[in-house]
Amino acid sequence: MNKEKTSSGAIWQCGTLQYTNKTLVYLFIWMLWGDFCYTLMETLIPTLLPLVLKQHNASNLTIGLLIGSVPSALNFVLNPIISTASDRTRSKWGRRRPYLLFSAPFVVMFLILLGWSDVIGSWLYNCAWGPNGDPAGVIIGLIAFFSVGFQLFNMFVISVLYYIFADVVPSGLIGRFLALFRFVGMGAGIVFNRWILPMADRRELIPWIFTVVALIYLFGFGTMCIKVKEGQYPPPEKTASSGHWAMVGKYFRECFSIPYYLILFVALAINTTSNSCRIMFNLLFAQHDLNLTAGEFGKIMAETSLVMMFAYIPLGYLVDKFHPLRVFIAGGFLIVLANVFGFFWCYDYKSFYVVSFAISATYILQNASNLPMTIKLYPAEKYGQFCSAAAMISAVTMILANAGGGAFIDHFGYRYIFVWDFFFTIIANVLLIVVYCRWKRYGGDKNYVPPQKKPEKT
Repeated sequence: MNKEKTSSGAIWQCGTLQYTNKTLVYLFIWMLWGDFCYTLMETLIPTLLPLVLKQHNASNLTIGLLIGSVPSALNFVLNPIISTASDRTRSKWGRRRPYLLFSAPFVVMFLILLGWSDVIGSWLYNCAWGPNGDPAGVIIGLIAFFSVGFQLFNMFVISVLYYIFADVVPSGLIGRFLALFRFVGMGAGIVFNRWILPMADRRELIPWIFTVVALIYLFGFGTMCIKVKEGQYPPPEKTASSGHWAMVGKYFRECFSIPYYLILFVALAINTTSNSCRIMFNLLFAQHDLNLTAGEFGKIMAETSLVMMFAYIPLGYLVDKFHPLRVFIAGGFLIVLANVFGFFWCYDYKSFYVVSFAISATYILQNASNLPMTIKLYPAEKYGQFCSAAAMISAVTMILANAGGGAFIDHFGYRYIFVWDFFFTIIANVLLIVVYCRWKRYGGDKNYVPPQKKPEKT
């Protein structure tokens, strides 16, 4: 568990970092505070941007492209570059924090501009064409531009944030830390859904929602990056040959030539794909099919999250005890059943409340075990690199899934978010069972050794 009494009084260790119980508590507090602010910010785009785009009669295909496909395309290109560079970075700030601090001001700037797209777009339209006419096209164009700018700089955060957990948190506590991480994240979701989202029913308040949340993120996430310290890392591995193409070739050989990892990457990508329609269209399903207001939707999401967040504490212990891969697969089977229930029995406020509770109760198993699973399965010294390889596969599927999901919902209707989730979760679980069998062959619970390519000859 990385727990050992040393001459300095430290009893927890992670690499060169040593913690007493007191300093470990400080570490958790600062990282969880940063997570709260980050989750609050991350909730804005998938929740409110579809609502803003619908106000200007954008199609669901357009929403899918802007909310999911474009960010996924950026993820495909940038994540491996940023992640591998982060693994090899050595600075007085560590190898992760420079990327997080650099991106923060730009993320905040584009978030604020997104919030004020209506005002800016209407002003530009009036300057160019006068007060008569519909500025929707200009506004949607601005939203697209600002959204790409936001996603571009947020990619530095998405690519690197979770890697710092593996670098500073003792591995024996990673399941429990990530349970607290999810607990706090759900707390941020409750705050957003219960008190912030209802204000979105008043259109004039949307710009201020974006502005205030962006500034909270700048302050909270920035203080976390300053307070959390990274340890010392060994020099990065020297490559056998020089040149960018040689580096690219080495990256692909290490990450994609071992079937075990390739199957795992595809399984995780398809599993992410399964929830893409719900993320984009759940609020619109509630409003258009069930006649709920944004406030009623937010109330249900908040109360459901409040119950679920307390489940993360025991789940953290169970993830450490039974292994996250097993917990993740069990969650997949329950998600399939919850979607069958939702498709056939969700028709009003009360049934939506029950279905939302059931969906959350099943997804919480995968949310609690996802990150611990990758930390347990990927090679520790190249964790960021392997995460980025998984992100590349996920990006390809999400480019297709978000645009395809938007077209799918345009054709069938919002209720079919349950069918989408059902179908792709089954595929993901079949692949994960294959991964589980191979994991057992590589040592399983007690003797697992991540398979790796043999080092190149120099």
